[in-house]
Amino acid sequence: MKNRDTSGSSARKEIISLENKYIKAKTDYYRFVIRAEDKTMFSKIIKIPDSWENYKTGEGVYLTESMKSRLSDIKRKMSWELKLQSLYCIYVTSIENCMISVLQQRTMDKNDLGETVDSINSMIVELESELMNIKHLLLTLAKRSISDFYYLLSAYCKFFYKKNFHYETDMKIMMIEVVKLLNQQIVLIKNIKNFKKLNDEISPLFNSSTNELGWRMDEIAVKNFFEKDNQAAKMFEFNRLLKDLFEYKNTVKNYYNFLKYYYNENDGRLFRLNFVYESLKQKHEEEKMGRDTLKAFEEIRSCFIQYKSSFDAVGIAGFGDESITYLEVVHLIYKLCKIMEFYYLRNMKYDLLQNLRNDYLFYVEKEIFSLA
Repeated sequence: MKNRDTSGSSARKEIISLENKYIKAKTDYYRFVIRAEDKTMFSKIIKIPDSWENYKTGEGVYLTESMKSRLSDIKRKMSWELKLQSLYCIYVTSIENCMISVLQQRTMDKNDLGETVDSINSMIVELESELMNIKHLLLTLAKRSISDFYYLLSAYCKFFYKKNFHYETDMKIMMIEVVKLLNQQIVLIKNIKNFKKLNDEISPLFNSSTNELGWRMDEIAVKNFFEKDNQAAKMFEFNRLLKDLFEYKNTVKNYYNFLKYYYNENDGRLFRLNFVYESLKQKHEEEKMGRDTLKAFEEIRSCFIQYKSSFDAVGIAGFGDESITYLEVVHLIYKLCKIMEFYYLRNMKYDLLQNLRNDYLFYVEKEIFSLA
């Protein structure tokens, strides 16, 4: 049992390291490739005059009125796009990164979560007047591989709401859902601390075992544990913690299954990275794009593939908060159930015992077998 936990800790460190490497690759791509492209574009469009009235073309150059009109349209469009991107890019990427971190159950500061909630609420207000402009921005950011937020919300809608994402009607609903997700995490941060405290409290009452469940309860230690405390108050606390633990287990399982769905190579994140990579590779082969741009994107794609491979290898057992993974949550539920079962048997509370077994113990034993 100890070897498996140590191995799981090592795997978690590796996956977090690969995760950080992927984030750095995305940041570098934006900083050194996308911003350089924007600077080049800006230097070109700034040469187009705001007014053609007093403009003089160079020698041998002739511009028709149609050409001038077309150039003015390009300047307005590109200037607007760059302005829109500069206004909202940090907003969008920060919200996306925070949402992903919550789904991955990474350690987060509740103040950072609160600030992100404020940012989302501000963006929800902007949606009232900028709905279609923000859609254009999100799709542009996705096309340029700066952000995948549009498709993240789309996948979330499909997975949890079981319906296709229709931006015009669903965008605000999804943003409100993200606020709920982040606010829930603020509550979970406190709960996780309580789970960790509970684990530290009751784990000494169990010894690792070669049996299928991996643990053997020390009944004498449990008897002494109850006798040194107010038993009724302790059981009231245990019932509350058991309910919270089981709900948290199901929440983490949903997050894991969603990320598996969102990352997939058929129509998910990996699919989009592969699609863009093939498109950039073709442009490079046609000498329409430099090698540095392709190389920077190759790094993003390679880092994500490494991360996803590690994510799949670790599986749900090693998924979750760094201080208490999914497997550890399942084991903690089992230990708590066994202690409560011991109490109910000693005090002849057979109805409560049967409810405990039916509602929790049966399911958690089955899950331990499946995770072994």
